[in-house]
Amino acid sequence: MAIVLIEEVMMGLDEIKASLEQAVTILTDIIEEMHPDLETRFTPVPETSLRHPLQSRVSLLEHLLEELAAS
Repeated sequence: MAIVLIEEVMMGLDEIKASLEQAVTILTDIIEEMHPDLETRFTPVPETSLRHPLQSRVSLLEHLLEELAAS
C-alpha cells in the first residue's frame, strides 16, 4: 500500500514539474520576444519575480523526486 502511495505522489510531483517547466519555457519566450521599449522597463520584474522562482521550484521538485526514487 505504501509503495502505491509513493508512486502516486511521484506521478503527481512529476506532473507538477512538467507544468512548471512549461511555464518557465513560455515565460522565457515572452521575455525574449518582448519589444525593446518594454524590455528595458519590465524585464527585471518577470525575470526576478517570476522566472527565477519557477526555475528554483523545478530544481526543488527534481531533488524531491530523486530522494523519493532512492527510498
